[in-house]
Amino acid sequence: MKKISIWFLLLIIFSAQVIAAESLYTIENRDKVMQDYEIHLDYPIFNALQNTDLQEKVNKKISNHVEDTMKEVKQVAKASSGFPILYYGEEFVVKEGQVFSVVLTSNISRGDKYNSDVASINFEDGKDGQLFTLTDIVDMNLLNQQVKKELESEPDTYFHQSFNSVREDTAFYIEGEQLVLVFNKFEVAPGVYGTPEIGIPLEKVKKDPPAHETNVPFPQII
Repeated sequence: MKKISIWFLLLIIFSAQVIAAESLYTIENRDKVMQDYEIHLDYPIFNALQNTDLQEKVNKKISNHVEDTMKEVKQVAKASSGFPILYYGEEFVVKEGQVFSVVLTSNISRGDKYNSDVASINFEDGKDGQLFTLTDIVDMNLLNQQVKKELESEPDTYFHQSFNSVREDTAFYIEGEQLVLVFNKFEVAPGVYGTPEIGIPLEKVKKDPPAHETNVPFPQII
């Protein structure tokens, strides 16, 4: 009973973070049905960030990701025949303090072939806010060590033996003191697990800014 209560509390906290972020953006929809492809996707466009210059950059990155994926789907559909390509795009936004993570999942299928790729756009709002990547905030060597431990702890679930390293463009978001990695379908586990998420304590992998540099861009996550 205690375990269920803890998970319920965590669900409430996560939901509150998502709801708080929702007031800062609207959801755009794209739906197009053609003979050789279908596109159905949602994605956020921010309209109430403190830093309007940053807001423009964030929205541009989101739009570019959507447009690039749509373009790829159309090109593949045009160059081949058979079953139509189905592209379903999903999104969620997580807010942790002034740090935002936009997680975009592209679910693409054709006949009985399915794949899901995940990308994230991460940024810190505010006067000096900025976009940042995974390599900006973590030591990749430490991160790989921690992820390998997590994979090895569940050998029946993950492809721990074939794991080499975390991609630098792996999707992620910040939740409390956890760095949550979101892997592509089939990347670290069988397809039945979808796009697996692995949480790592941020303190164990966090990269400290060089002591001799006073103006190092670094999000105030904790």
